[in-house]
Amino acid sequence: MTIAKGSYAILSSMWSNLVVFHSEAKDRDSIIFPGLFHWKTCMRTVYIGDERILSSEYSTVRRGSYFRLNGYEAYAELLRIVSGIKSKLLGETEVFAQFKERFKNENLPDSALGHYIARLRDQLIEDSRKIRSGYLRNLGDQSYGGIAYRYLKSSRSIAMFGSGQLAEQMLPWLLKTGAKVRVIARNSDRLKELQSRYKITTALLSEYTPEEGEDTVIAAPFSLERWIPSLPEGARAIDFREDDTGDFFPDKIKYVSFAEILHSLKENERRNAILRQKLESVIQEIIFERENICQNFIHGWEDIPCLV
Repeated sequence: MTIAKGSYAILSSMWSNLVVFHSEAKDRDSIIFPGLFHWKTCMRTVYIGDERILSSEYSTVRRGSYFRLNGYEAYAELLRIVSGIKSKLLGETEVFAQFKERFKNENLPDSALGHYIARLRDQLIEDSRKIRSGYLRNLGDQSYGGIAYRYLKSSRSIAMFGSGQLAEQMLPWLLKTGAKVRVIARNSDRLKELQSRYKITTALLSEYTPEEGEDTVIAAPFSLERWIPSLPEGARAIDFREDDTGDFFPDKIKYVSFAEILHSLKENERRNAILRQKLESVIQEIIFERENICQNFIHGWEDIPCLV
């Protein structure tokens, strides 16, 4: 798509019109932003738009638990998220994979905004790879699947609750244990899809019954209160929910909470804190380069969609 000559003045900087609403609050699903493209993970929800076509109702700095970021500040925040800098597990690999899946061309709106987001995606992937390859290698556990494997590598049978992106990314690690893996979820179509791709068995949540000797992985944000009394004695339960919904696991279960998982990684905390500070400088260098490219070569952006 080509921009009319008079539109170049509007595009003085590629991401100067970028708007991002970001929330990590537990109640973030209670607010939506119609007309904006959204990306949701277990930890956060992000809405993305363009200032030039944004409704006036979105002009406030804060809306509920969502904070608004603008321009290159918004780009920098997205880069921190996509590269794993903002993740509690520094440099986690799952969030990068989730980003690429959500931002596939077929998931983007068929509009000028969709083209805008596609270019945003491509630049975020490029910049994230620079960060990951240069600074986020060899940090120890960098995926939740790898952590699950560490806890469950001697398991013979595993039931995993959840069928979303996090759950799917953990499946290869669970299968690597050699255990029989059963996926429990609400969505029957999604279960069929996973079963067609992985050597697993499945069960609907409404039909789930714990099996003897079966360890548990919780990779979805719903309560297990109903089934906890039936979990086999001595079984392990590895919980990747940031919010455990108040579930109480008795002593007969070897339960590992998400907080405990993070605490087990505290030996790397000081090193990671220093690295996070260093990465802020790296982010700012990348932003400076992006802004300069746009200012120096604005007349070369012939395929940027005109959104006004």
